[in-house]
Amino acid sequence: MAIPFKYQLFIDNFRSHKCLVNRKCVNNPEKYYFFKMSTNFCYTVVKNLKPYVKYFPQLTKPVMRALIQASVHYIETNKCSPEILELALNKLPHSGHVIPENFCELFAAILQIMQMYLRTPVGTVKLNELRECLQEDLNLNYECVEDLVKVLHNHRVSLTKNFIEAKSVRNYPKHMQWRINISLSQELPRDNAAITIILHFHLPDGRYRTLELPLAMFHHLRYKLANLLSEMQSLEQRPVMKKF
Repeated sequence: MAIPFKYQLFIDNFRSHKCLVNRKCVNNPEKYYFFKMSTNFCYTVVKNLKPYVKYFPQLTKPVMRALIQASVHYIETNKCSPEILELALNKLPHSGHVIPENFCELFAAILQIMQMYLRTPVGTVKLNELRECLQEDLNLNYECVEDLVKVLHNHRVSLTKNFIEAKSVRNYPKHMQWRINISLSQELPRDNAAITIILHFHLPDGRYRTLELPLAMFHHLRYKLANLLSEMQSLEQRPVMKKF
């Protein structure tokens, strides 16, 4: 199987990089490419879902299926997540199941897993590697892992297609403003004044959205954006990217 040209950057420096984990990759750039993509996928999943692992014991098979349905609905449409979550929350009690205390956090976790998997090229993450990542690294129970893997495997083509199409029609901000909000209270010391960042988004359809972030989260967002810009600049300097 030929390596897509646009992913050639993964093996730009292949000859000088020693594949210590899997010696079979050393003289095979194609195997190294797929090994690299699979390893990156698992690392990214574990890193991004680390804050949600503490909620996974609340998962049961019925809850997992409701979360998968909600995630698929979100991936395939341009509806906002609150509308979809409301449908899932109404469905569980009617079926006689208890709603987990951290249902929204669990939805965010499952949705991220599915989105990260759909972003990987087909064939780079094997099913057994996906199972191992979910069950051993994230401590998801066997039944939940099997349900999720089955959906991702059986509906990979349609989910990927709908994921791409839905992303193209979602409303992205065309204008953003931000301001610092400082709340002073006589009951709190001056050093403990509540400082938040207010973000105002103007969407292409004319709607406005407002988000309020704690100062620490705003700094975290700035850090992530700075890293992203740095990675993009590094990527643009790669010889393979200069050919486009």
